[in-house]
Amino acid sequence: MRRLPALLLLCIATLFGCGPRKDVQLYIYCNETFWYVMQEEALYFNQIHGFQVILIPVGAHRTVQKDDAVEINSDRRTPVAWDVPSEQDEQQIVDPHLQMHPDIAQRIEKISEGHFGDLFMSDSPRHLALLQNTALASNDYPVCYLTLTMLVPRGNPHHFRSVKDVLDSQQKLGIVGPAFDGLGEASWEMLHKIKSTVPMELVQIYERQYDLLEALEEKKIAAALVWNTSSQLNYLLIKYSDEYNAANETLMREAERKRDYAKLRLILHEMCRDLVATKSFAEEIPLTENPDERYIISVRLVALSSAFNFNHSERFADFMRSKQGKETLQRFGFTTE
Repeated sequence: MRRLPALLLLCIATLFGCGPRKDVQLYIYCNETFWYVMQEEALYFNQIHGFQVILIPVGAHRTVQKDDAVEINSDRRTPVAWDVPSEQDEQQIVDPHLQMHPDIAQRIEKISEGHFGDLFMSDSPRHLALLQNTALASNDYPVCYLTLTMLVPRGNPHHFRSVKDVLDSQQKLGIVGPAFDGLGEASWEMLHKIKSTVPMELVQIYERQYDLLEALEEKKIAAALVWNTSSQLNYLLIKYSDEYNAANETLMREAERKRDYAKLRLILHEMCRDLVATKSFAEEIPLTENPDERYIISVRLVALSSAFNFNHSERFADFMRSKQGKETLQRFGFTTE
């Protein structure tokens, strides 16, 4: 597996090794869509309030290695490492009935059994419904909005303007498996709006967003359905992690040592801008003209009934919806209004 991206390395080091230390720890579940933006939100929050924010992955993450994952333990303040889910059998992923992936369902059940965790951020209505059905959701907060969009290779060689164009052209369309997260659910439901019977020979399903974007870059598919956020940036951060670690590590470590958070953020901003400018391979086709292809979802941050202190959870939720929190979300491409 690849080394962790520079951004992830930086944020983990900052959260666990720098800044003011207090006894307060917040455990937040999130999927790959929000991994990088939540790392930076945590960086800001830690700087201001001194809380340790520890992210716990939900679902299959290409961005997470075993040493960085956290197990749900009955002793909620002593997490241990857990095995990152391996790739699942393809027949299990291609589920026409849109059932939740068993790994994710079991993880939510473990949250209930172990009474572990403070917040859960998700773009999946089914995940949130399961949290409510298991009496885990004590309150929830809308923090941003996502719009389904389509990525095609730069220059749009097939001149696609809609998902219907892709299917009509008999070219391959890539999506994330509908069992994994809100992106997969939205993609699957939208396809069924366009065609009552989805032509599976034209739809390629992937377990991770990274694999989806890799297939698009290698032109194994002609288009990919993603959220209009940082999907391509996340992919580039992972793919070019070694290169950017080498180029920025000295500056980042020096900023960490001095606890110069402004300098740290500047390095991150410049790195992201440079990545998109020099490594971008795809362009976005907004799905706004055809009502059947328009799909907007509200992302919720759920305060769990297992929260160690509801006031601390609410403080982080308020921070996410503050001017500073919204600016970070917007910089990563999320819509906050």
